[in-house]
Amino acid sequence: MNSQARLKILRASPEVEEIRSAWESWPGHRDSDIDFFSNVVASNPGTIRPHVIVTYSDGIPNAILIGRIDLTTLPLRIGYWRVPTPRVRLLTFVIGAQRGNSSPEISEILLREALNSLRRGEADVARMEYVRADSVLHRLATSLPGILGRDHGATSAPHWIMALPKTYEGVLQGLSRDLRGQLKRKAKRIQADFPGLSVKCFENPGELDSMVRDVETVAAKSYQRGLGVGFHDNQGTRQGISYQMARGKYLAYVLYLEGKPSAFWLGSLYGSVFYSDYLGFDPTFSGYSPGTYLQTKVLQDLLIRQATGIDFGPGDARYKGQWGTVCHEEVTLYVFPPSFRGIALNLLRTLSASWCPAEIKENTAGCETDHSRARGCGRDSSCIARPRHHE
Repeated sequence: MNSQARLKILRASPEVEEIRSAWESWPGHRDSDIDFFSNVVASNPGTIRPHVIVTYSDGIPNAILIGRIDLTTLPLRIGYWRVPTPRVRLLTFVIGAQRGNSSPEISEILLREALNSLRRGEADVARMEYVRADSVLHRLATSLPGILGRDHGATSAPHWIMALPKTYEGVLQGLSRDLRGQLKRKAKRIQADFPGLSVKCFENPGELDSMVRDVETVAAKSYQRGLGVGFHDNQGTRQGISYQMARGKYLAYVLYLEGKPSAFWLGSLYGSVFYSDYLGFDPTFSGYSPGTYLQTKVLQDLLIRQATGIDFGPGDARYKGQWGTVCHEEVTLYVFPPSFRGIALNLLRTLSASWCPAEIKENTAGCETDHSRARGCGRDSSCIARPRHHE
């Protein structure tokens, strides 16, 4: 490792602001955007402080590992029952936590300092959210900790992304003939039976209350609500969406049938990429596939806004395989310190993973992230072109 590299941990928001120019100069995921991250730290009642690890070269920041300390409980289950766990100080490294120099050498420096933070007792456990399974960071997180500190219950989740062409016609040309026909027939049927249907995009802070009211009406009936995931009308959800609306980054699409909200798709347009947060539909109208119809309308609107891609987030879903063009595997990893408490938490985590039914793992993948997004692809952990799926 480079002995000239200097390390610093930023533990307060003013310190984070000091490296804003460098942070913003490095591209990355929406969740690791400095403003998005800072808002989560400031608004999440369970967050104690930021914990951003920075490496410097010649006094200039050249890489960061973006984390925060949360006071929370671990999401553990035995079968279908949640396991009561003590509150822990969780060092959470967000999606896309590493920005800047991503060389193996710098990645190791950053991760070793994360392990040192655990050994110093700054946190009880660390969580690295959705690390690519083919990345250097994943290899290091599964090899550097001792055997008692490694995550033995981690499972991978597919992450679909859709590269958008210039036109909606280009989108349709990329689909199978059968799927194009299905979309056309479904659109014709829903438009014939609901001639007054409409789609509204809420994007201004003044529309927040009415948007949340209509979305909650649908979400309360969705299958995700039965699993305890997906959209919930609460203070955290409202604060996060309001913050992004105020910056012109949030788009909340709602489909109305007979004047009633029947489906929704919510997400952020950061740069030219739409990051999907929440989707749902009213099962009363399931025979009309309102979610699919809304997706086609959202795609058309995003193209008008000159979006170049959609990030569907981690986890499997039929619609992601339909629309997605690239898929890679990701893993959320826990790392435990070599202490009695750390070993005990690791044992609970391992037992929980062993006894958690597969359908719960699949349906709740992605629900530990900042927006509680409800999230296949082949076993190859590298990026793969998507096979065309038929409905």
